[in-house]
Amino acid sequence: MPHYNLRILFIRHAQSQANTTPDRIAGRSPQSPLSSKGSAQAQALGTRLSTLDPTTTTTYSSPLLRAQETARIALQETSLPAPILVENLQEFTNGDWDRQLRSEIYTPTQKAQVNTAGYLFIPPNGESQRMVQRRASNWLEDEIIYNPQFQTDYQQTILIFSHAIVIKTLLHYILGFSDRYIYRFALENTAICEFKFTEEGWFPVSINDSSHL
Repeated sequence: MPHYNLRILFIRHAQSQANTTPDRIAGRSPQSPLSSKGSAQAQALGTRLSTLDPTTTTTYSSPLLRAQETARIALQETSLPAPILVENLQEFTNGDWDRQLRSEIYTPTQKAQVNTAGYLFIPPNGESQRMVQRRASNWLEDEIIYNPQFQTDYQQTILIFSHAIVIKTLLHYILGFSDRYIYRFALENTAICEFKFTEEGWFPVSINDSSHL
């Protein structure tokens, strides 16, 4: 029987310039660099991660700029390896709604439709949260959970730099809570959601941990 001893840290990117204008839907805007505050957050995150053993740590990142910059700045504070870029970890797209104003898009009628459909709602030419969860969880299983490379008796640490909706849908996949809670809990910039995975399954350690800030 395979033996797993995985420590998996899902890390949201630091504050991007898009995060400073919350009424504008960021979605998959690829060229949203970190703000000055975000750069400082990433440095603080790196200080926290600097105690990890580079010989047993693997890092992955969304290819979107805000996630890549977070990983780059944080990992400069450590001796950890550069991240492997993963398309399936990029933020979900709102399609035609990306870069539009929330106050204009989310009319009472539109809000009612979104609330009724829940995580199955698909914006025009976009993705539903369920679609995001499928691509991200399939990658997680294929690349990590069922990868013989990580089926070992010694501790392996996995860092995954990604985005709020991606991480929240993965939490829904792991913990099995109602999809209605995906939008109902906070996930701060550079917050860590840590889990242990063994042959007995998933064990939550912390959610939305931003104590390094």
